[in-house]
Amino acid sequence: MKIAKSIWKPAAAVIFSMAGVYILYGFADHVLNGMFVDWFTRNFTTTVDAYYDPQAGYVGTHEVIYWPALKSFLLWLLCLLSALTVLLIFGITERNLRKLKHRQEQELTELKEDQTRQQEILKSEMQRKDDLIAYLAHDLKSPLTSVIGYLSFLAETPKMPEEQRQKYLDTALSKSERLEGLINEFFDITRYNLQKIPLEKQKVNLCALLVQVTEELYPILEQHGNTIQNDVDEEEYLYADPEKMARVFNNLLKNAAAYSDPDTPIVIRSDRSVDSISIMIENTGVTIPEEKLEIIFEKFFRLDSSRAQETGGSGLGLAIAKEIAVQHGGDITARSKDRRTCFAVRLPAWF
Repeated sequence: MKIAKSIWKPAAAVIFSMAGVYILYGFADHVLNGMFVDWFTRNFTTTVDAYYDPQAGYVGTHEVIYWPALKSFLLWLLCLLSALTVLLIFGITERNLRKLKHRQEQELTELKEDQTRQQEILKSEMQRKDDLIAYLAHDLKSPLTSVIGYLSFLAETPKMPEEQRQKYLDTALSKSERLEGLINEFFDITRYNLQKIPLEKQKVNLCALLVQVTEELYPILEQHGNTIQNDVDEEEYLYADPEKMARVFNNLLKNAAAYSDPDTPIVIRSDRSVDSISIMIENTGVTIPEEKLEIIFEKFFRLDSSRAQETGGSGLGLAIAKEIAVQHGGDITARSKDRRTCFAVRLPAWF
């Protein structure tokens, strides 16, 4: 189609050029007192039928077109114009083909570069995933060994003082909870690729959903000494999948609690625009460096590189939250400055 268009344009240009030359030459011939007529008469006419004009007193002739000469001239002229047209079309088409080839080469290069970047990202994610699984497998041994040791000691010492027995039970329970957390991280890693399932959107009361999520996180918040300050309007509604959005806010609030200073509030507020609503979750604690804000939502990225038990997670919580928000037609962004960190979730609002 592109080549056809490139042929019609120069052909039309040639036709209009010929018409212009014809008009210009006719005008010039008129100005130059019939020079064209004289040239045409000499080359393409012949004299026939001589006659005598008694009034004028001389012998006259009839001049007619000599068609063989005119046909030969027109044939050569047509061949010349055809050759020029072909050369012009070939030149333009060749140039267009070179441009098209260059553009295709650029697109192919960009595609290869994009594939290379995707492969590098995938390779990096796989490496982080492998490292994380190795870390978790190693970390599983410590709490499991402790739980078995304390329970065995309790079983072998039935007459242990009550105070000491309670202490060992508390320690075994703490280690069991840590073990449960590590196992949950394994589940997060193995089921991450199953997140893209159809959404069941409906009208959702945002405030009620946040209250429900907050109540489920009470043990974690209590452990860190944090409280939730919910400033969201009770009549604010979302158009979303409630189960998926509960997981988004659960992940964000757990992240806020993990990195908050003890005994500080986690503030939740909302801001409605024309067709969307933004939910901000803000906490006071460690300032996230600017360069890490760019990659904090990547899979298997963990802000706490030391893998501390209190804060070291699988690195999937924020990635899953962002993916769910994007599936809803929204997004999640983060900013952090002067020990104040805020995650903003933008979602479609209910009208």
